[in-house]
Amino acid sequence: MQTGLARTQDTVQTGLSTAQDAWRGNVRRTSRNLKKTQRKMKRNLVSMQDSVQSGLEQTQDVLQGGLDFAQDTWHDNFRRASKNLKKAQRKMKRNLESMQDSVQSGLEQTQDVLQSGLSKAQSVLSTGRKNVKRAGKGLQKATGSLKGAQESAQQQLARYARKRKRSKVLFRLGLLSGVVLVLLYAPWPGSEARRQLGKWWQQVFPGQGQHA
Repeated sequence: MQTGLARTQDTVQTGLSTAQDAWRGNVRRTSRNLKKTQRKMKRNLVSMQDSVQSGLEQTQDVLQGGLDFAQDTWHDNFRRASKNLKKAQRKMKRNLESMQDSVQSGLEQTQDVLQSGLSKAQSVLSTGRKNVKRAGKGLQKATGSLKGAQESAQQQLARYARKRKRSKVLFRLGLLSGVVLVLLYAPWPGSEARRQLGKWWQQVFPGQGQHA
């Protein structure tokens, strides 16, 4: 048993030595790989910084060129706009002058037309006053004639009404006389004759028959 323990201790000691050697070898390899990786990363960072620096410089150049171009374009457009504004002002000035001349001539023509129109209107009014006076006199004469015609027409209507009333009375009297004669010669008794006479009277003189 002592021999087995000694062998086991030797085996464990050997394994520990082997493990330590392997671990040391792995540590050395890992350190070397880490150093290589650091060197690569440093080179990559340097190249990246160079690329970024060159990209920034290019971007600054592009922006500067764009700003210069925009400034030049703005100056050119401003000059063109100023020239166009001056041309437009000159055109507007000429148009205003021509418009003022046209308005002035139009006002003068209008004044002449109004003056001639007023003169004609005054002459027409004076002529119209004379015509109005004549028309007034004629109207007075026509009014007198119309009054006379109305009076004569009223008199004629009154005569016609009297004649018509007289004709109606005579017609009714004649009709009544005929009815009386018919009743006298008709073979009716006295009561029947009176009834028939009252009936005829109401037909001929309805108002008077009811009043009677």
